[in-house]
Amino acid sequence: EQQALRAMTNRQHLNLWLSTLSAMETESGKRPIVVIIGTFALGVDIIAAEENLRPLLKPFKNSLDIRGLYFLDNSNPTSKEMFNFRNGFADLIQECVDNVSQETPLSFLKSEWAIQNCGLPPFLSVSEFSRLAEEVAEVQRPHVGSLLRYLHHHNVVRFFHGKSSTPDSLVYLGLPWLLEKVCELLSCTLKRPPPDCPL
Repeated sequence: EQQALRAMTNRQHLNLWLSTLSAMETESGKRPIVVIIGTFALGVDIIAAEENLRPLLKPFKNSLDIRGLYFLDNSNPTSKEMFNFRNGFADLIQECVDNVSQETPLSFLKSEWAIQNCGLPPFLSVSEFSRLAEEVAEVQRPHVGSLLRYLHHHNVVRFFHGKSSTPDSLVYLGLPWLLEKVCELLSCTLKRPPPDCPL
């Protein structure tokens, strides 16, 4: 695997990272913010490099928030281009910090505590989870999706949400249990899954 990674071109590496990021979702449900920075010494055609890269980014325009594509000459750290990049990047970092700094609703924290301390089963359907969240933390149904994204983002649950999600989709509360079952499947030791196994 390591040899395969070392043999990849820069373009293939970038495609791998973009594909990985596009499969993620931020806590708020927004697309992940991406800034691509290419550095070089003298002798590179910036316009050609940018035109060559844009077709690679096109498939990700709906799943990633690509804020910038920069090609910087690192042989001249005081250039106007480098100055503009630093200022723009600083503004973007501040925006991300402001988003991270938003307060977490108390009901979300109560739900997190209940999952970690109340001995719940390893998985529930979305509808069962919704009833539990309402009973334990008074989370109203319209906010359950945001709660699930928050818990998934903080590694408290695993919920594979998407267009195919239904009230019967599963929320995995027992992450060690889930990891154990995945390992059993990968090692082919789980020859006959029980009828209630969701994997």
